Amino acid sequence: MTVNDYQLAWLLHARPYRETSSLAWLLTLEEGRVDAVVRGVRSRKSRYRALLQPFTPLQVRLKGHHELKTLVGLESTSAPHWFQGEALVCGLYANELISRLLLAGQPCQTLFRDYSLLLNLLADTQQREPALRRLELSLLEALGYAPSWQAVTGESLLPGWYYAYQFGQGFVPRPPGNHPEASTALYAGEQLLAIAADDWQNPATRKTAKRLTRQLLQPLLGNKPLQSRQLFQQLASSTIRPKTSE
Repeated sequence: MTVNDYQLAWLLHARPYRETSSLAWLLTLEEGRVDAVVRGVRSRKSRYRALLQPFTPLQVRLKGHHELKTLVGLESTSAPHWFQGEALVCGLYANELISRLLLAGQPCQTLFRDYSLLLNLLADTQQREPALRRLELSLLEALGYAPSWQAVTGESLLPGWYYAYQFGQGFVPRPPGNHPEASTALYAGEQLLAIAADDWQNPATRKTAKRLTRQLLQPLLGNKPLQSRQLFQQLASSTIRPKTSE
């Protein structure tokens, strides 16, 4: 079996495997998502037990050339991120989204960068929502479903115009005029341009981006609900209502 060098990684999800081992879904810098067996990690004597946790910056060493690899080395590079409340649910949402949609073995260094940035910003209530949208767009880019920030006609997006998004085609322009349905069915050109420029100052841009990424992700997720969205709903109904949703 081939044994690779250490590479940066994050744990997305893990579940028990056999008596003392786990199956781990990892997001790595060099190989994208990797599924790996971590032998004996649930044993009390395992030196990996305390390290193999979500939101802990890791270095991993993997063995094998098949789709399911074996983790043979694990180190932490710094202290883990500790989240609670909405920040925690947002982190779990990001993990679930990547685990569900990203194929194993697909390199995606930009996604790894944006995921790492998200974890650094989740505790900041002002930066949390833009970081989530940036991650979703980065994932869509890795999957080949990111929007092209121009109209289907090949023309640039224009302020003052509205656009409908058609999956597999792109933004279909609607000339300036009376668009009473714009709040639910169309996207304002100036807000799309702001998203493309990574400019999140306007709350309307954040609202538009959330609606757009949800529309883009829905056909990929299918009918199976995200567990993290159920957690958002529970958090919303608690005494502390979240200010940002996934």
